[in-house]
Amino acid sequence: MTQAASAASAPTRDAPSRVAAWWIGRRRPPHPAPPPTALVLGDRSPEAARALHGYGFAVTRWHRRLAPGQRCSAWPPAGPFAEVWVRLPRSWPEAEMLLHAAAARVPDGGQLFLYGAGNEGIRSAASRFPPGADGPRTLCIRRRCRVLAATRTAPPPRPDGLDHWTVRAPVDLGRGPREWIHYPGIFACGRLDEGSALLIDHLPPVPPGARVLDYGAGSGTIGAALAEGSPGAMVLLLDNDAIALTAAARNLPAAPRILGDRLGHAPLPIDHIVSNPPIHSRRAQSLATIERLVRDAPAALAPGGALTLVAQRRLGLQRLLGAHLRRVRTVADRGPFRVWRGWTAGRAQSARPPS
Repeated sequence: MTQAASAASAPTRDAPSRVAAWWIGRRRPPHPAPPPTALVLGDRSPEAARALHGYGFAVTRWHRRLAPGQRCSAWPPAGPFAEVWVRLPRSWPEAEMLLHAAAARVPDGGQLFLYGAGNEGIRSAASRFPPGADGPRTLCIRRRCRVLAATRTAPPPRPDGLDHWTVRAPVDLGRGPREWIHYPGIFACGRLDEGSALLIDHLPPVPPGARVLDYGAGSGTIGAALAEGSPGAMVLLLDNDAIALTAAARNLPAAPRILGDRLGHAPLPIDHIVSNPPIHSRRAQSLATIERLVRDAPAALAPGGALTLVAQRRLGLQRLLGAHLRRVRTVADRGPFRVWRGWTAGRAQSARPPS
């Protein structure tokens, strides 16, 4: 995996992080020397971390996905820490994984905190703390968000480390079922999603030596199908999730992996880009990733290069694609999904547009 690139987006404002920061600000600050340490896991917003710093902690921030101002890696730093604060993630398996990691990073008597919104499931999250975390108890309820706390009384039952959260499930990339490695929190964990399956069914053949980028590669399903269908091509995998790229390394070990969130993080130019790009930021729909991908594609592609992507038909991407690429075509249309392909000007290095 190449060295992590810094996320360029502005820090995110997040209601649960603001509520956690509010509660931290009401505590009586400690005065030990050296200052106690705190770890914040999975929070793109800096507000809780800033409040902890103001409270007197030496704070480390970690996220599996690129985010401004914090470490991005496939597993949190070892610690130990006096406190660990966990921003409730989208899925329960990921929440349990992070809470186990948190419990492994504090000594007995150390504090674990979990914060999130009501519509994210925080009201039922107490049951997700691992055995050996005494409590948990609700510290505050504010703006439909909650902060929970527990005290570690014993080590968590699972050994520390990402390998102990491996999910093995078969996927069929067109040549029969095969075992596939996933981890909690990866998109479509344990299955091949409908959009990726449609894109795999309509991947273009690319000539030997062509450089093909799977943008938002996840666990590597699309990249693996590309490599099998065009064995002479160089397939690159780019994703902003270090844990997803760890899975991709196990599923497609020969493919170079790039931790990044934009095309400029890959070695350019690219002959063909393929993508099933994300359209959500937590629970909210966001087209920012697709818009940036399409906008940046012409500068990243070689002359005659192509972008092929799959997305829900209702998003109506034809106009966006047409504003940046030439001869945009609908390649496939099935169920709620559609596959589009557009080309740059010049001599084609990959699949040519039909005449």
